[in-house]
Amino acid sequence: MMRWLYGIFGVGLVLLLTLWFGVNAQAEAPQAGNELDIWYLSSEQQLTLADVYDNDSVTWEPLQSQRASFGYTKDEYWFRLSIDSASYDRVLHVGYPLIDYLNLYWVKANDITTYKLGDRQPYYQRPILTSEFSVPIPAGQAGVMYFSARTESSMRLPLSMRSETQFFDTQMQKRLAEGIYFGVLLCMAVYNLFGFVASREPEFGLYSLYTLFFGGLMLSLDGLGFRYLWPESLFLQDKGIPIFGSLTLLTAALFAYQLLRLKQYRRTLARGLFIMAGLSFFTLLVGIFASYRISIHVLLTLAAPGCLYLLIVGAYLWRKGFVYARMFTIAWGTLLLSVMAKSLGYLGVIDSMFIQRHAIMLGSGIEILLLSWVLAVRYNEQRREKLEAQQRYNEELEGSVEERTFELQIALRELQDVNAELEKRNYEDSLTGLYNRRYFSQQIEKEYRRAYRSKRPLSLLMVDIDHFKKVNDTHGHFIGDQILKGMADRLKDSAKRPGDIVCRYGGEEFAVILADCSQAQAEAFADRLVTQVRSQPFNTDSGPRHITISVGVAELNSQSGQSTEHLFKAADEALYRAKREGRDQVVTV
Repeated sequence: MMRWLYGIFGVGLVLLLTLWFGVNAQAEAPQAGNELDIWYLSSEQQLTLADVYDNDSVTWEPLQSQRASFGYTKDEYWFRLSIDSASYDRVLHVGYPLIDYLNLYWVKANDITTYKLGDRQPYYQRPILTSEFSVPIPAGQAGVMYFSARTESSMRLPLSMRSETQFFDTQMQKRLAEGIYFGVLLCMAVYNLFGFVASREPEFGLYSLYTLFFGGLMLSLDGLGFRYLWPESLFLQDKGIPIFGSLTLLTAALFAYQLLRLKQYRRTLARGLFIMAGLSFFTLLVGIFASYRISIHVLLTLAAPGCLYLLIVGAYLWRKGFVYARMFTIAWGTLLLSVMAKSLGYLGVIDSMFIQRHAIMLGSGIEILLLSWVLAVRYNEQRREKLEAQQRYNEELEGSVEERTFELQIALRELQDVNAELEKRNYEDSLTGLYNRRYFSQQIEKEYRRAYRSKRPLSLLMVDIDHFKKVNDTHGHFIGDQILKGMADRLKDSAKRPGDIVCRYGGEEFAVILADCSQAQAEAFADRLVTQVRSQPFNTDSGPRHITISVGVAELNSQSGQSTEHLFKAADEALYRAKREGRDQVVTV
């Protein structure tokens, strides 16, 4: 069952990843007619707009691609872009959310507009609230856009210009895919958390934490956390990647230790996982207290070897013949490749923005799928081991397969009986043995649908014992309970048709559902019931006791669009009319 469940999830996640990367690849593909003529220069010192604007001593170089990538550098980079006039509104988009300081100077004929952007600036001062950086270019305006960029992260500046409609349509598609992706991560985290609560197996809890921290890392990398979760926290935006990355490696090491049971097979490898966990905790401290430039290098230095070590551990167990080790090895191999691609992208070795931005997302998606499968296989493996141990124990104790099978059949039958008894109690009133209010709510809906389909009448009786509180106060609750049981018996004796349903609605109030019964027939039934209760006393330990009842009757006319709520309200109002008008009577709506 678990394998089928994860198989279905796996197909869904593969389709999700196809949608995710298809949308992002389409969004990042250059649009026809949107090629930009970009020039750039770098400086070890900070410059101002006056230093680069119409300054012949400054040497601008043409940018060969709209996706500028210079790796890790302390230099300040300036970019210059000429923008012609257009008849429609446009948006200039910088598709990289981790630039610390990004100043844009929109130089027009008689005006200069300045935008101070970057993830070191408050989020809500951005002119367009997106996870990356965008500025509007109104229709009919032309000029030159100057950029200055400084960052402790990798220096990248992928530029694109689209019409306002194209831009927001692309953003909507990307956000939809992102919402589905992170929604799946959250569902996986919650599902495995429930698995941990139910089974108390620590690998489920650790995998849940691992998924959450990986989701936090992805949110930080894509700037979505700054947009949706911590827009007021510049500290978390600056430290999010090293913090969540370190926590991800820490939980990954502990998860692998619990999942693979290395202490049973190779203690040396198990100690290596503890060392990895300790180093991850160290990188966490570095991420909190050191600068981003230092902490990200420390994190990347640990990430690739850490994934490689997990790959080695998985390969070792694979060689030992463990089925689940195969998927574990492939999972971490995929993530290792994605981490390496991401690291090379940060260092400027790989120029593909699609790989740089989405390598870990693609790798993590496949890895999460495969690790989920590993959990399922490992869980089945544990169950198999427990069953084998149980079988060996039964063989030693009983001595024959037939006796064990017989005992299992008995246990299964008892379990079925217990389940049936529990289900019965779930819908049964413990005092009277009648159906309870929950069963009444379900059955009235079923009978309503049946009456609607067959165009047959449906009636409801609400029955209340008159002055029942006085009975309890005078004779005690024990006598009152005996009267309630006696009333329940009389209702069951009166409602003998197969479709009649008697329920205790609450306290001294009962409900009788009469299927295929008109209002006149229900009223006659109620009159007989009132007369019988009035004339025949109830036997109790304190002697015979006379009581009376009040009954409200209502019929459902499904053809006129009435609902079950209308039927219940009508019967209830009729009951309380009967009580107000003297009790011991039947009132019909």
